[in-house]
Amino acid sequence: MSSDAVRTTFTLDFLDWNPWMERATETPLTPERRETVEAIVGTSNAGNYINVLANDLEALQARALVHRHVYSSEDPEPSAWRELGATTASRINGCVYCASVHARLYTKYTRRRDVALRFLAEGVDADLPEVERAVVDLAAKLSTDPESLTPADLEPLRQAGLDEMTILDVINYTAFFANANRLMLTLGEPAVKEE
Repeated sequence: MSSDAVRTTFTLDFLDWNPWMERATETPLTPERRETVEAIVGTSNAGNYINVLANDLEALQARALVHRHVYSSEDPEPSAWRELGATTASRINGCVYCASVHARLYTKYTRRRDVALRFLAEGVDADLPEVERAVVDLAAKLSTDPESLTPADLEPLRQAGLDEMTILDVINYTAFFANANRLMLTLGEPAVKEE
């Protein structure tokens, strides 16, 4: 199947992402700038997306610092909740590409493929286990109405056993990917990966 086929349904499949504008490496660059851009793009697993963002290299470098700071935990449990928060933002915003990436990571950390598939298919109203429900509810509110967030919105996560740093991690990662979704959705589209 050609990667020109746009993917519009949520999936755990690996997807491509096709930009609607030039990649930085396709633009006229000084040799020094090209070397810097190629070094950054070459180390990314989101090649096309990062290559487009590299058109504003300084903004991309600032974004990378924030991403590294937010994505600091290697522990599978907090990582699972962070990835579910990013999946929730992506599902709400309609970012099929990001949802597939983060739902796969959630599945990797929890081994709950059935939960990920149900959530991708049914959205925020899906029947979910207690911790997942608490994370999705918080991430959904952050994605749709962040100004209305109150301390009471954090209580279900505490009751489900999440500590304060894990809750902060979910908040930060959800917010980061709510922004990333909007960038991806305005700069390109998900595509079926060539086999």
